[in-house]
Amino acid sequence: MEEFFLHLWDEVDDIAGVCRHLATSAAAEVVATAAPLIAAVSAALLAGTATLLLARQSLLSLLA
Repeated sequence: MEEFFLHLWDEVDDIAGVCRHLATSAAAEVVATAAPLIAAVSAALLAGTATLLLARQSLLSLLA
């Protein structure tokens, strides 16, 4: 009977290991996919902010 439980525990441990591996791989894929998107959005926001600040400065100097 003890051998049965040891075998069952071994199978459950193998399944848990596969689930851990899949979760880790999925997380790594999401991070690898999201990183360039985050960089692109950050660059666009930075460029937009710089453009608005420069436009505001030009408008203020024209009005003065």
